[in-house]
Amino acid sequence: MFQLFKVRAFGEYISDTFTFIKLQGKNYFKNYLKFAFIALLLLMVSMSMIGTFYYRILTTSFGSMTGETLDNAFVTENAVVLVIGFISLFIISLYLGMLNYSYPVYYMHLIGKNSNEKPSLKSIRELFKNDFGRLLLFGLLSFITFAIVGIIAFSIAIILSFVIIGIFIIILLVPFFITWYSLTLYFYIDKKQDFFAALKHAFYTITNNFWNIVGASLCMLIIVYVISTIVTMIPYMITIFGLVFGTQGAQNMENIDGSGISIFLVVMVVVYCFSILVSMILNHLLLIQNGLVYYSEREKLEYNSMRQSIDEIGKHE
Repeated sequence: MFQLFKVRAFGEYISDTFTFIKLQGKNYFKNYLKFAFIALLLLMVSMSMIGTFYYRILTTSFGSMTGETLDNAFVTENAVVLVIGFISLFIISLYLGMLNYSYPVYYMHLIGKNSNEKPSLKSIRELFKNDFGRLLLFGLLSFITFAIVGIIAFSIAIILSFVIIGIFIIILLVPFFITWYSLTLYFYIDKKQDFFAALKHAFYTITNNFWNIVGASLCMLIIVYVISTIVTMIPYMITIFGLVFGTQGAQNMENIDGSGISIFLVVMVVVYCFSILVSMILNHLLLIQNGLVYYSEREKLEYNSMRQSIDEIGKHE
């Protein structure tokens, strides 16, 4: 059983995140992948549509190398397909963004209600469906609000970067804004607060324990970045080296045929889709940690763990 309601310090935010993954990770990611499977599949299809269009342009642009010439009729006839691909990519990305950020909120909400049972996909889907309208509103308001505040904050930090302190501020602003955004969603969904009340509450939560929260978020951000880079760079490097060594004996570009370029681009699309999936999954480490910040703040104010202990004692009397 994972103890969700608990007052945590810097190290516990990080260690408890991995403890959560150890105890709940299998059920957490299994339900997430089931929930997001169709959207992820559609994302890859839309990316393939766009990739196929640009692949045709790329191969025909080489002219004598592939035996083809740029077909303007192809571009004109398939412009609609390209537009549909970009629109689909935008809608699916928006949906996946909502799902990625809200999924850990609902999962932890269900654990908070009953820590002895692992949340089911049916329960999470029902919560997501009921809050879908509020999530759309949150997406709109958060985009406008965080864009304005972010531009102002980073502009000031860039100006101050001429002094050493500005660089330090930029480094702290990234985990600060990520945590602020995520905590705002936790207060917005879990506590049913309106957007600006949730925004304010999340801001005060961070500033009241700034170095512990932002420091832990920065460390987790570095961990996620390093793991994601290692996992995604290996297939990228294999693909690039394969292309380089595969064409090493060529005397000029005319010796490279279209099939070689076709295989390379197909592999690059697959690797890119894989890197997106890895990044999305690893990003949940940071979102889970922000959830622990939220429940740590609730424990300070509500003493939930004490009440649960009293209830447990009452059950055994």
